[in-house]
Amino acid sequence: MSSAPAHSNLKELLERGDANARAGDVRAATSFYQAALQAARQLGSADAATQQALQSAAVYLREQAEAYKAALRTAVANRPVDDERTDRLRHAVDMLLGEREIFPQGPTVFYFPYLAQRQFFEREEFDWVPEFEAATPAIKAELEALLEQGADFQPYIEYEQNRPHREFHGLHGNESWTALYLVRDGKLVEEIAARCPATMTALDKVPLSRIGSRTPSVLFSKLTPGAHIPPHRGMLNCRLICHLPLIVPEGCWLRVGNETRSWREGRLMIFDDSIQHEARNDSGETRIVLLFDIWRPELSDDERAGISAVFDTIDRFTTLPDA
Repeated sequence: MSSAPAHSNLKELLERGDANARAGDVRAATSFYQAALQAARQLGSADAATQQALQSAAVYLREQAEAYKAALRTAVANRPVDDERTDRLRHAVDMLLGEREIFPQGPTVFYFPYLAQRQFFEREEFDWVPEFEAATPAIKAELEALLEQGADFQPYIEYEQNRPHREFHGLHGNESWTALYLVRDGKLVEEIAARCPATMTALDKVPLSRIGSRTPSVLFSKLTPGAHIPPHRGMLNCRLICHLPLIVPEGCWLRVGNETRSWREGRLMIFDDSIQHEARNDSGETRIVLLFDIWRPELSDDERAGISAVFDTIDRFTTLPDA
């Protein structure tokens, strides 16, 4: 069967692309050139002149793609922006261009609808943060005293008695990620909390989440050199996780969604753990943060009470996943 009609159609597409390019109709030229390149891939062979025309079409498409990106950047440039990390319009353009991946909330147990899809929350958004951060030296001193006295950090992921064993990225019983609790599953760990009075006092003004028998949890979280917490999601999206960095060598980072940040001593890091996240200690030293959970600020008191009641019911009937 002759391929003349296919070759003829290919040349026609190229010619119409050329005509529109000369006329300055970028959208039309792009459409015809893209169709020509697709036809050429299906055809599989072409004469030298057609091959050269195809190469020119490909160059045109690349140039217009770059021009398109530049034009979009210009469209959102020169705007008053308080913080580029929370510039929603710029991030939307990044997503439009495929340069920023969309990471939706994906809690493993309970999804509360209509909450903003935000990876990190900024410290400046919470009025309790300055006073809490000011207590960092005292909190760190209590941590260091615990370490000197041989505090018994335990693996963060542990097998539960009377429950089937379920794997969590091979981290059950793993000493690379350990915890020392001051409050666990909503209950005070008397022995440790009593040795950290400054820490407990600082937490008094923090809106800790109180969800059934699951939260709050307050703990010193330790990552040993080289430790990696693989990508995962938390169980619900109506709380936020807070890290107060206390011992943070260079080379440690936390990725939430498509944004990676490094801990800085004394500066809270607040994020939605229902969005895929991971952490790594690439340094040769130990990293320790004070970790606790707070309510999403958008939730009303009635909603918070309702969420807690829901989890009381969940806990009576089901076994929740780890982390």
